[in-house]
Amino acid sequence: MATLAIDIGGTKISAAIIGQDRKLTMIRLLPTPHSKSIHDLNIALSQLIAPLIPFASRYAVASTGIIEHGVLTALNPSNLGGLAFYPLEKYLNDLTGLPGVVINDAQAAAWAEYSVVHEKIKSMVYITVSTGVGGGIIHDRKLLSSETGLAGHIGHLISDINGPLCGCGRRGCVEAVASGTAIMNSAQKELAGHSTKDIFLRA
Repeated sequence: MATLAIDIGGTKISAAIIGQDRKLTMIRLLPTPHSKSIHDLNIALSQLIAPLIPFASRYAVASTGIIEHGVLTALNPSNLGGLAFYPLEKYLNDLTGLPGVVINDAQAAAWAEYSVVHEKIKSMVYITVSTGVGGGIIHDRKLLSSETGLAGHIGHLISDINGPLCGCGRRGCVEAVASGTAIMNSAQKELAGHSTKDIFLRA
């Protein structure tokens, strides 16, 4: 049973087909639209995945932001243009005609990492540093979730009450200090103006 895998990030949206051998094929990428328009994200998703739909029997989405009952809201307005209450699961159901699941990307990554070590440990915390900062929690061999979709989301914990202003409107969030975006914005001297990727390569 082949799966249409979709990753919605703050920088890019990617999709691929995952076969029964768990190998990725037909990988496609697009820049993430950063307007508040649902229409723009609809178009981007349609262009990205339309060629892949005939090869899949289901879909699975890992997305930045809050995922609450299949609805996507960008907690940090600098991600996804501050898109709010976007009916992601419904749109993909209608577009693909396939059954599927939608989950926060850090929670998905936490479960993926845990699946490799599940025989050795029962609980773990996963932290991801990318365009933003996210996290997921495995407790007693189960992925923690919540009604609001925020379980494990550490990016907006306050690390410094006098720190830089975060996109969410508060000061000193972990994401405002330690995300890839924050690192790029705070770069000085010969690193100023370079992308996060360039800065990490130099480090």
